[in-house]
Amino acid sequence: MFAELNAHFVNTKSMAMKYLFSITLCFSFFLQVQAQTPTVYFNFITHNEETGQWNGNLFYTANRSKLISLTNYFYSKGISWNMQSDWVYLSNVLSKETPVLMSQTNNKNILRWMYEDKGVEMDPHAHESVYLYPDVVKLMDSIGLPESKVIGGTIYNDSNGVNIWTNLVNGQYGAVFPTRFWKPDYMMGGGTPNHVADLKYYGFWNPQSPSNYLTHDTSVHLRHLGVGCTIKIQDTTQVTNIVAQLHDLIDKVQSGQYPGNGFYLQTIFFEQAELNDSIFYNKVIAIADSAQAIVNTGAAQWKTFKQAYTIWENAYQAQMFQWDCGAIATAADQVLSKEGIRVYPNPADEILWVKGLKKNDEVQLMDLSGRCIQTTDVIADDIPVSINIQSFTPGLYLLRTGGQTIKCYKR
Repeated sequence: MFAELNAHFVNTKSMAMKYLFSITLCFSFFLQVQAQTPTVYFNFITHNEETGQWNGNLFYTANRSKLISLTNYFYSKGISWNMQSDWVYLSNVLSKETPVLMSQTNNKNILRWMYEDKGVEMDPHAHESVYLYPDVVKLMDSIGLPESKVIGGTIYNDSNGVNIWTNLVNGQYGAVFPTRFWKPDYMMGGGTPNHVADLKYYGFWNPQSPSNYLTHDTSVHLRHLGVGCTIKIQDTTQVTNIVAQLHDLIDKVQSGQYPGNGFYLQTIFFEQAELNDSIFYNKVIAIADSAQAIVNTGAAQWKTFKQAYTIWENAYQAQMFQWDCGAIATAADQVLSKEGIRVYPNPADEILWVKGLKKNDEVQLMDLSGRCIQTTDVIADDIPVSINIQSFTPGLYLLRTGGQTIKCYKR
């Protein structure tokens, strides 16, 4: 009897161990799948510019009503919003927020209420025609807002003039308020004059200089916070077009066309002043609802800038990453060239293979500034050449051989 019970116990224990092992394998597989499909982050962002309409009482109060309505709507849905204000609007907040108006917003000025009661993040924005960034931060101090470490827009590729990020790399004093010093940690976007060739990248990195902006340099303090493709709500915007862009991003991430170790923060931009137009306001709501439907599937999350870079610093261990909006990283699209030169896998983790070369060919691997990092000679026809990229930082590289240049990606 005892022997039978003992055998039954061993049997049962064996089955339990097998079952537990099966669960462990499934859980391990689940973790691996999760790790290969990064989360996409959505965020709304608004600017208010150096324009005179803010000086009008009727325009200001009408916009204030729209802000209250939109803030409450976003808050009820858990939608993230970074509001980036220039000096003209901030000055009007300081002069126009009366006790009667503030009674509508928990006896606080509109921006303090949005931040403290509804979780809208506040960042400085400046064209620096009068007020430099530290001056705008000083106005935010006066309103009662915490110090943001995000530059809300700069010219990224110009080494001269104002509104360029290099002025703020080591911190800067104001012009209107010369005792106010501000040293940011992150810069959003990456603009060009008149927005003719803005940077459309996802990820985080420390740009080296205006001429080598995509070169990651840890000796430079200031980090670039990529906001992805240009998704901007305008009067002529079709809601379906913006929603299609959001779905396209999700499709590329989930299908593996974008690298699995990537950090994808996609902003949806609009001008704050446009909210006074009811048609425009309703368009923002429609786009927000469509983005929320994507979030409800689990394919994306709402995150403010501060939340996003906190996740990046902790969960992603501050690993440099950059990815050009619209680039494709599938082997089917990129491994084959016109001359039959094959590059695989692309993206790669440790070894990049180049096949289809001839004896005495030369393979050059370059960074985005055109600097040659590694040169490899081909010693025989049709012998695959291996390039060790394990020590390289993740991002985009250029492989040049056979008179052509092929994009390569380090995961």
